[in-house]
Amino acid sequence: MNEDYIAWWGMSKPPFSLTPDPEMLYLSSQHAECLMRLKYAIFSHKGGALLVSDTAGNGKTSILARLQNELIEYYAGRVKVVYIDHPTLSPIEIIGEIARQLGGELHTDEKIRALNYLRDRLFSHYNENIKVVVIVDEGQMLKERPDILGELRILLNFCVSDTFLLTFIFSGQKPLDGILRNMPEFWQRLPVRFFLKNLDYNDTKSLVQFRLKKVGVTTDIFAEDAFEGIYNYTEGCPRIICSVADLCLLIGFSKGIKRIGFVEVSTACRDMEASGDSFHYFAYIKGGQSSSRLKPVPPAEAKITPKKTDAVSSPSLPLRNSISCPKCNELNSVERRFCMKCDTPLYRKCPGCGRLTVPISDECPECHINMDNEQLKTLEKLCEALTPYDILERNYSVWLQANGIVLEKEEKVIIIFPNGNLFNPGPSVVFSVKPGKPASKNCDLILTSRRLILEMDDDRLETALTRVETCMVTESGGILGKRYELIIGLKKGIYTVTFPRNVSKNKDILNRISSFIQKAMLK
Repeated sequence: MNEDYIAWWGMSKPPFSLTPDPEMLYLSSQHAECLMRLKYAIFSHKGGALLVSDTAGNGKTSILARLQNELIEYYAGRVKVVYIDHPTLSPIEIIGEIARQLGGELHTDEKIRALNYLRDRLFSHYNENIKVVVIVDEGQMLKERPDILGELRILLNFCVSDTFLLTFIFSGQKPLDGILRNMPEFWQRLPVRFFLKNLDYNDTKSLVQFRLKKVGVTTDIFAEDAFEGIYNYTEGCPRIICSVADLCLLIGFSKGIKRIGFVEVSTACRDMEASGDSFHYFAYIKGGQSSSRLKPVPPAEAKITPKKTDAVSSPSLPLRNSISCPKCNELNSVERRFCMKCDTPLYRKCPGCGRLTVPISDECPECHINMDNEQLKTLEKLCEALTPYDILERNYSVWLQANGIVLEKEEKVIIIFPNGNLFNPGPSVVFSVKPGKPASKNCDLILTSRRLILEMDDDRLETALTRVETCMVTESGGILGKRYELIIGLKKGIYTVTFPRNVSKNKDILNRISSFIQKAMLK
């Protein structure tokens, strides 16, 4: 899969790896100044420097890696850089680790002998004109270890004449600043200091563009609203910027698009916040399968109105003409509206603008509303509007149980029209495949947020609202009163549900119901 993903975007390698790669470090104005100050501390023999980041992921480790590379190049190899990223060792272990990275081996457990040995190693490098830099990263981990901090401070006492035997760089997150301020004897020995903060919008945008350019991308992959979405979510933290941008490219690849917009960013951000069952990375890559199971869907194909045929497609589908089922992940032809394996709708219809889209994101790519929230609002408005006409006065559970109808998870009943009796007749239904006058049957009509159910004496029609192909309201009659009919068109024929004259305000009820079904059906 990795090779397909890289080839799709025209990259030489993944651009948003979180490993501290010095070549991929974007030098914003503050990062460039930070690097300059650290080099100044080393070149001018200041002894100590402090690097603190406002939050995790601001780029400390990447800057330190870049510094190490530049020192090796500048000193032509005549430099020893000791790097300790696990400072919670014991004092004797830290001294031993520094000695080891300087090419020696500590053979004592006595601290004074260990310090003398380390001083001798430093002095030997000084006489050989070899620069020594000791970098301690993740210093905030020493908040509860004043003994370690004390030992590290002693390193700054190693000097000869007016020259320090080493340059000590202490790096960590924001808590480190408070720790050292409470230790003036240490704080004062770190005269060069820099505090990294999050990037602004322009640098956020430049970071993404810089990394893409470094891997050979020459086109504008991210739209302006995508950059805005990334910045608003990440608040300019470089590590999170890279994580979101990387997931955006994966989502774009899975959808078969060449440009990342706000919809893809919104989807990526929701995944960053998701947990447990709410993760849906399986919609992009089917776990445990080969890369050929990746299911990109080009936007041009996702926008078209699916053909009304639901013929089973060929088992071997071209990658660019396929769509993944959001429920079972089965690969289907883009011409299908429903999964050939589990019958789940392969498209979603936006209740706001009516556009069909693949169900990877809850965000409508056309009007940018949250389709789940909009559908819930539509449902609430319908239920509120129908409250005065509620035939069963919300006594749904008993009625459903008596009729053997089980609601799915989060499915809600909107309204029920019962069969009625001689004195209070209910609705009746006529089913027709071709012109003629078929017999009418009394029925119960149940409308839920997902289904339409017609319960007849000898039969039951149950259909998902997404499978309805036609829905409209008609009226008939004259002098004696009007009858209102709800026309439901399905693939196998037309169902005409007629309501008796004595049901109050039939037209208003049916128009509201028809409008709701039309917003749900995949027309």
